[in-house]
Amino acid sequence: MTSVILRRVENRLERMVRPRGGGVRAADALEAAVENLKSIEDVCVQELDARLVPVLAFAHRDPALRPSDAEMADLIHHADRALTACGALNLPLLGKTLVLLSAMADALSHTRYWPDGALTPAINLVAVFRHGSVPDADGEALLEQLHLCLTQYVRHADTG
Repeated sequence: MTSVILRRVENRLERMVRPRGGGVRAADALEAAVENLKSIEDVCVQELDARLVPVLAFAHRDPALRPSDAEMADLIHHADRALTACGALNLPLLGKTLVLLSAMADALSHTRYWPDGALTPAINLVAVFRHGSVPDADGEALLEQLHLCLTQYVRHADTG
C-alpha cells in the first residue's frame, strides 16, 4: 500500500493574516474602544450640534408651503451629515429619526404631495431625541408613527 503525503505550502499572504499569539482579548479591545470614544465625546457633541442647526432650522419655515427640490436635497444632505456625527455618541433613537427624516424628504421630493408640516414631526423628534431623555419603548412607538407617515409618502411617490 502506498502512503499519501500531504504538503501544505504557506504563502506570504497567509503568513500575514494568520493570527499570532499574544493578541488582545475582545473584552479588552471593547473597553479600549469605549475609552477612546469617551475621549472624543465633547468634540462629537459639538459637531453634532453644529450639523443639526440647518436640520432644525427647516422647521421654522412656513409648513403649508412645499419646499423646492433643492431645499429637500439640502435637508437630506444635512440630516445625513448629522447622522454621521451622532455615530460615536450612542444615540440610536436620534440616528433612526435622522434616517426616517431623510427617507421622508426623499419620498416627498418624488411627488407634488405635501401635507401641511409634512416633515415637522420628524424634525421635532430630532430635537426631542437630541436634548430630551425619552424611554426607549416610548421612542420606538414615536418612530413607528413616523414609519406610518413615510409609508403614506411613499404611496404618493409611487402613484406620481
